[in-house]
Amino acid sequence: MYEFELPNYEKDNIINLMSSISYSFGKKHKYNKLNDPSLEELNHFENIVLFVIDGLGYNYLKKQNDSFLFKHLHSKLTTTFLSTTACANTAFLVGYPPQQHALTGWTINLKEVGGITEILPFVPRFGGKTLLKNKFNFNKIMDIKSFHKGFKGECFTIIEKEKSIRDFIKYVAKETKILPVKTYKDVFTKLSELIKKKSKKRRFIHAYMDEFDSTQHRFGVDAEETKSLFVDIDNRIKTLSESIKDTNTKVIVVSDHGLINITKKSEIWVEDIPGLEECLTIPITGEPRVRDCFVRPSKVKEFEKIVAKKMAKYCWCFKGEKLIKDNFYGLGTPNKKLFDRVGDYVLIMKENYILRDKHTYHGHQGKSEKASHGAFSDDEMLVPLIVIDC
Repeated sequence: MYEFELPNYEKDNIINLMSSISYSFGKKHKYNKLNDPSLEELNHFENIVLFVIDGLGYNYLKKQNDSFLFKHLHSKLTTTFLSTTACANTAFLVGYPPQQHALTGWTINLKEVGGITEILPFVPRFGGKTLLKNKFNFNKIMDIKSFHKGFKGECFTIIEKEKSIRDFIKYVAKETKILPVKTYKDVFTKLSELIKKKSKKRRFIHAYMDEFDSTQHRFGVDAEETKSLFVDIDNRIKTLSESIKDTNTKVIVVSDHGLINITKKSEIWVEDIPGLEECLTIPITGEPRVRDCFVRPSKVKEFEKIVAKKMAKYCWCFKGEKLIKDNFYGLGTPNKKLFDRVGDYVLIMKENYILRDKHTYHGHQGKSEKASHGAFSDDEMLVPLIVIDC
């Protein structure tokens, strides 16, 4: 039906991993557990570490076949749609995909606040103070129950300080003890200290670092800077695993998405497609690789014609509600907020194309990226499942 493979939320998906973790701490989950021998006896381990390396794609790791992480590579998983941090890393924090948590990309049309919002920092798209300063209630933006509440054990979130103070993190990790660190290097130190500290309760530790993702955005997937950082992370995980040997710990290393290289030639601009901008009620939202388009009712036929004639080379175009119905965002009953946030039409970019507009790109000129993610290529959609028993 589609020219690409959808996330398999029934099995072999990061959500199935979260289901396995949830069940191992005595809490039921609405999705199937991951059918993987390495995770069958999770409840026998005193410490379960979910180590999320933002941007570490399965295909990238396969090329690093002399690395410690590759040696412990167990299998590949599909991530969520969109294959991006706002959707997938949120899934690691709340245990469920966008079908339930209703976050659809970095920028979202929030009916609740009457504007386009960068959801993770929770600020208006054009900048300014966090919306909580203006007394917007995050509970009305996300209404999913806490993933960690009801766990038979202690829960921790290790994350860089800059992100730990975000309203978003305070909401999704509210039933955990948030442990802020200065840099990604300190994540390893904090993990080692915490695991070596004796506890009468089992522990679930979610550790997150985004340095690998931001480095690829800046320099590219194949850049020397990316390789150098990977080697450093790989060595640090090896050292960590040795330092916590015999602590009855299972370290699960996974990612939210991979990335693909982009170029100036692969950048498509809304303003360069005649008539497209006039069809929209608001600027495009979502991510450069997947765009939500909110279309004026009187311009629907014109919009469809423009996309078919002038954009077919660059993207697929689908009705938003059709994608929800076809389980792009997850399984089960959709969060009602999802219908407000997914566009009337969704443009999914082909090959390595991205779609920008000069309005929402305001303030970012000159910050050209070398890599992107969000769509359905294997480089973006497949992530590694790495299992290390300590």
